[in-house]
Amino acid sequence: MKRRWISSAFIAAALTIYTAFPTFAAGPGQTEDPKPEEVTQEQWSRLNDQTIDFDELPDLVRYFNPNIQNITQNIDVSLDDMKYINDKMRRQVKDLQDDADKLKDSGATGTKEGMDQYIALNINLKGLKIAADSLTKSYDYMNRADSSVKSNITFAAKNYTYYADQIMIGYNSALSNKAMIEKIAELSNAAYEAQALSKQLGLATDADLLSAQKDLLLAKGSLIKINSTIDNLNRSLCMMTGYAADAAPAIGGLPQLTDEMIAALNLEEDTKKAVSNNYDLISERHASSGKTTTGMKNKDQSVSEAEQNVIVTMQAYYQGILQTKSAYEASCTAFQKATLEKDKADRSYNLKMISNIQYLQAQMAYLKAQGEKESAYNTYYQAYNTYQWAVQGIIMDSAK
Repeated sequence: MKRRWISSAFIAAALTIYTAFPTFAAGPGQTEDPKPEEVTQEQWSRLNDQTIDFDELPDLVRYFNPNIQNITQNIDVSLDDMKYINDKMRRQVKDLQDDADKLKDSGATGTKEGMDQYIALNINLKGLKIAADSLTKSYDYMNRADSSVKSNITFAAKNYTYYADQIMIGYNSALSNKAMIEKIAELSNAAYEAQALSKQLGLATDADLLSAQKDLLLAKGSLIKINSTIDNLNRSLCMMTGYAADAAPAIGGLPQLTDEMIAALNLEEDTKKAVSNNYDLISERHASSGKTTTGMKNKDQSVSEAEQNVIVTMQAYYQGILQTKSAYEASCTAFQKATLEKDKADRSYNLKMISNIQYLQAQMAYLKAQGEKESAYNTYYQAYNTYQWAVQGIIMDSAK
């Protein structure tokens, strides 16, 4: 099966975006960061350790991602400002009401000047009350858990978590191939040394030695490239989850999928949820139709087409899970065979029945099968993860 790697363009984009994050004083592992009320102490302690586990990504992004922190803090500041202004307006309303009552009680309204002043006070009082009531309604709405403002935070957090998922899957994919590339470099070095010795003995030509040197340089280049990819993805994931620049948290593997989990998927029900939750569709449904017959017809058609696209995408994602599952199972069978071959090579090498290069080749074949098995699983898990994100309403163009 063809391997799915996170592209270099994606990595470059990730680094461009995430290195642009502002620096915050607090992040995972920094004690000055207060524990949110909705999080237990056990959860908070786990989030603040020096390990990034896949299931922690949503909370790490929600509480430590610099951009999400910025959005949340700006909204909190705006809400505090609104409350301050609203409280001040309520005090002004009370003061104006007191002034109007005192003026009326004093009997001053019996004169034209007093009545004019009383009317002016009431006009200002009415206008200020309307403004205060409107601001109160706006504040109460914005402060609701299901408000569009809070929903925007949730949507932004989901988007960042989606990309954090992709980066962590890419990191594990790159890591699974590193051992094989290291073994290729070791084998290439052994082959080069053997050719150099053969040339000294007159058993190899300059062309043979040059070819071996070329293979060694290519192997070293591949090793440098995979290490760079791993390092870039590591740093991107740390930035996404708010770790300090000098932090070096351990990055865990991917969760284990079971046959029961796949059997439990219900394409029909999951598709209904995906259509209901899809953020693009929600925007389409709330878009203005212009209140014209043509506008309403175009809007209905646009919504219908968008819904059909989600349905088709969900079907494709479901088939992707089944296909990658089959590919993973095939790679498991191949790995079992490679393990038997490696055990055979181990015995032969211990009995000095094969050369060092032959033994390195046997090890490389084993590591290649192991890397392909792990890569196949990562691709399988990515297909499952993409499907689950679609159910939650997130379908990225790059994932289609």
